[in-house]
Amino acid sequence: MIGTLGLVVAFIAAYWVYNDARGRGHELGTALLWSLGTLAALVIFLPLYLLFGRKPAMTGAGRSRREEIIIDVESAPVEETMNCPMCGGKVKEDYKACPFCSFTLKPKCQSCDRELNREWKTCPYCQAPTVHK
Repeated sequence: MIGTLGLVVAFIAAYWVYNDARGRGHELGTALLWSLGTLAALVIFLPLYLLFGRKPAMTGAGRSRREEIIIDVESAPVEETMNCPMCGGKVKEDYKACPFCSFTLKPKCQSCDRELNREWKTCPYCQAPTVHK
């Protein structure tokens, strides 16, 4: 009679551990392992699960409390870089010349001294033809 009662308690505990683990976001295999361990050795695995196996409770659309922290990646300062078209070195986009090969990254108009894009054939400010070195 006592053995049967112990087996029933072990099954109930194993069932609860499985449902709790799945409800807290554990994978199926992990939840089954915790559940089978609890069924096999209730006195050892149930306290271990309660101490180490429980993830934070799931909230909302399947997210844990820890996952609800939102990181705005777009507002984080990011250093804009590009590859030098001459040597392929990684340079900041605001560099005027490549520090590796001295290639002029942002040429200036010879007529009005304004910064030009390398692809431009004519200065959009003074309409002078561009001459790239």
